Amino acid sequence: MNNDISNPINLVIIVIGLFLGLTLGIFLLLNKSAKNSANVYLGFLILLSVCYFGQGFLLRFDLLEKFPHIIGTPMVVNFLIGPLTYLYVRACTQKGFQMRPMLWLHFLPVVLVTLYELPFFLQSGSEKIIYLNNLIENGGTESNLFWERVAASFHSIIYFGLAINLLFQYKKHLNNMTSSIDRAFHSWVFIFIIIHAIPVITAIFSFVFNDHGNYTILVLLLGFFIFSLAVYIAILVKPELFHSFPHQMLIPESTEDKTQKYENSNLQEEKKEKFLQKVLDHIDKEKPFLSQELTLKDLAEQTKIPPHHLSQVINEKASCNFLDFINSYRVEEAKKLLSKDTSKQFTILSIAYDAGFNSKSTFYSAFKKHAGTTPSGFRKSVNLN
Repeated sequence: MNNDISNPINLVIIVIGLFLGLTLGIFLLLNKSAKNSANVYLGFLILLSVCYFGQGFLLRFDLLEKFPHIIGTPMVVNFLIGPLTYLYVRACTQKGFQMRPMLWLHFLPVVLVTLYELPFFLQSGSEKIIYLNNLIENGGTESNLFWERVAASFHSIIYFGLAINLLFQYKKHLNNMTSSIDRAFHSWVFIFIIIHAIPVITAIFSFVFNDHGNYTILVLLLGFFIFSLAVYIAILVKPELFHSFPHQMLIPESTEDKTQKYENSNLQEEKKEKFLQKVLDHIDKEKPFLSQELTLKDLAEQTKIPPHHLSQVINEKASCNFLDFINSYRVEEAKKLLSKDTSKQFTILSIAYDAGFNSKSTFYSAFKKHAGTTPSGFRKSVNLN
């Protein structure tokens, strides 16, 4: 272990990573202006990562004897990373998310591991130093330590899977609630999960193939370094990521959500057809899709149809989500604009904005999906005819 940490590349990465992590963790926990409880989970995650690699850092600079009780804490940290990642994603994507008594059960494995390791934690500092030195001499091959690490890694993978599943639900929710999606929020959480999972996946392979060399250590350190750097960049480039996410989902257990599902199931076919025709007439006449910020709630207010009924009608009768439903009209509008003789005077991006789209990437993606070609390709085909 000592040789791995002594590697110059590893040393530079761990020093910079620990500095970034320590400052970020403190900033997120103390910065009350962010107005986002998710930052608390993120702050704890970063500080726990600092604690995880802090043992190796202190060992490298011969400071471990002054802080011997940090020895063994990485094992407890292993069982905290997954649940905190999952709770961070929930706090980002779910409206009014709060820690409830049942959610504390996610930390039960941490409690059990702490109780199991309690005899070790109660040892004196000198005894812990002796244990660590013996472990280093044996190459970290102690049987119970090996299986504890494997269990911790798979425990984290399970929670990463839950977090990604929740993120996909959020993306589906956005498609059903708004016609203008800022993909930065969804992408940030996905990148956050993947970066955080890389070290855990690497650790599993190292345990399975008995690889405890420089390569594994370097990947672990790189994962932490990239993670800290990504948070820093995100704070500077798009600070909105650390405020409340837009169009958050209702918490599944909420009364409002249960009520909506119950009412949706009782909507009669005749009523669905009536609502659908009402929506289609309103869209043809008023063209609400030209508003880049149009949401399901906006359209519901305009048509006097309850939002949950409107969502159900669009999904069942139009066989698509709200985003695709509105974008199909925007694409048709863009095709009309591109077909005009005067369209050559305008850029494709300006036409996209005039049709209700709010970004070039979204426009091209929707146009390709609904028109079967690119905007530029469509414009050329119109000119040829």
